[in-house]
Amino acid sequence: MKKYLILIFNLFFLNSYSQNIIVIDSTNQKPIPFVNVYFSKGEGTFTNEKGIFNLNNKFSDTLQLSHIAYDEIRILASNIKDTIVMSPNAVILKEIVISNGKKISKFIDFPKKNSSYGSFPVISKSEIITLITPSTENINSIISNLEFKFEKKKSSDNAVNTKTAIRVNIYNSENKKIKTKIYSSDVLIIDVTKKDMVNIDLNENYIELEKNGLFIAIEVIGDIDDSGNILNNKSLIRPILTSNKTDEYYSETYLKYTFDKKLILNPINDILEKSSGDKINRNLSFGITLIK
Repeated sequence: MKKYLILIFNLFFLNSYSQNIIVIDSTNQKPIPFVNVYFSKGEGTFTNEKGIFNLNNKFSDTLQLSHIAYDEIRILASNIKDTIVMSPNAVILKEIVISNGKKISKFIDFPKKNSSYGSFPVISKSEIITLITPSTENINSIISNLEFKFEKKKSSDNAVNTKTAIRVNIYNSENKKIKTKIYSSDVLIIDVTKKDMVNIDLNENYIELEKNGLFIAIEVIGDIDDSGNILNNKSLIRPILTSNKTDEYYSETYLKYTFDKKLILNPINDILEKSSGDKINRNLSFGITLIK
């Protein structure tokens, strides 16, 4: 009888912490979509298009909410009611030096993909992230555009939904480690049933390709339904990989779990080699436009 009462209490306790929370902007009280919500022990979720997430038995002493356009906040779970308010952060723009010199724009095309390991399955709540270190002539160039291509899901991927939400992130690099996030795109929708492509216009962001390089990442949020809700199924996308190199920059590609606060980078070639037993050299393939 005692064990039975304990079981009933535990079920009641878990259910009592299953609730919908809305995250809103402090200035206009509008919902903030696709905020990263960190739970304890490396777990996390996202708000949906309506700014809502569900604790759903993910009880934690403290939640951490992160979005590039807002100040990061930590909040005790015991203090949460039904609304969390985030404040827009102050954006400090880099000084732009205007000169009479003629600007040169060049597009560095996609390196050709390979017939084997021509794409890689990146699952929800993870990022495929590439450190690009510029050649001497490209140091301090401005990135004006990025393009990414995606293969359609394979039959073995068990695709159920057709729409997957992603976004492109850019991070500063220090000693080949992630320093800070400096850019995050709006959420983009990939049709995983066919080959797809996304184009990121960075002309108004003034992102400089520094000597230490930059991390360019594709973050997979997850499959979404027609109402903008994130589905709980295991979703994935297949960005194009290449073994070809370019003289314009050196690249190293990794996988990173979105909610890993330690920012551990797992080399993608190590993962491919373990699965195949062969020496593999692949990197994320993308097109990039630089202005100097």
